[in-house]
Amino acid sequence: MISFFDEQAVEYEIIVVMDGCDDGTDKIVLRMAEYHDRLIPLSYPRKLGKGGALIKGFQHARGEYLVMLDADNPIPSVDLFRLIREAEDCGLVIGSRYVDDSKIVVGEPVLRIILSRVFNLLVRLMFRELREIKDTQCGVKVLKRETLKRICEKLFITDYVFDVNLIYSTIRSGFDVKEVGVTWRHDRELSKIRGLLKVSIRMLLSLIRLRIYYSRFKPILEFKLIRRLLGSLYRRF
Repeated sequence: MISFFDEQAVEYEIIVVMDGCDDGTDKIVLRMAEYHDRLIPLSYPRKLGKGGALIKGFQHARGEYLVMLDADNPIPSVDLFRLIREAEDCGLVIGSRYVDDSKIVVGEPVLRIILSRVFNLLVRLMFRELREIKDTQCGVKVLKRETLKRICEKLFITDYVFDVNLIYSTIRSGFDVKEVGVTWRHDRELSKIRGLLKVSIRMLLSLIRLRIYYSRFKPILEFKLIRRLLGSLYRRF
């Protein structure tokens, strides 16, 4: 990826957020950063969650376009550059595995596909404005700096539902969201989610929390009892 962006003769930075790494990834990235000044490693001792890690990355990013990309780099660099160009005339571009012009080179395991489609159905049922979005969870998105400034205080989900938080907050703030097909390659070794059942329950809880946040019942989220109950459920799962 670094060589590809160097060839495009554009200004860029690559921020790698590592939270609670125990497999030596942080050492590898730190060593690479010694040879690539555009590579910025951010290391945290505890797990932040997908959303928590992305929020930390946002806080350190300096560019006009902020690209969110899974660590297993599931799409070709040329697709990534295409999504950045698509973001010129909208607030947020989301890569998609399920629109007509997408292409799956290596697919996900059947169980993950089923859970993904069930999750997408729940999102469509709970959030009317997202009924046309086919793939909220694809691991590549491009966000404009202008959009981030408007929605940053509304990004509070730190797990995998962060993607829904991001997309929905962008739409509710008046920005256009564009879904663009990508060529997708699932890495079965690097892209693993431990404890799918617990993760799924936690995602459901986060969806409910996000739905309440954007409703007339938002004040109940400030009640100590509700906050303790949600905190207890999150810790359990």
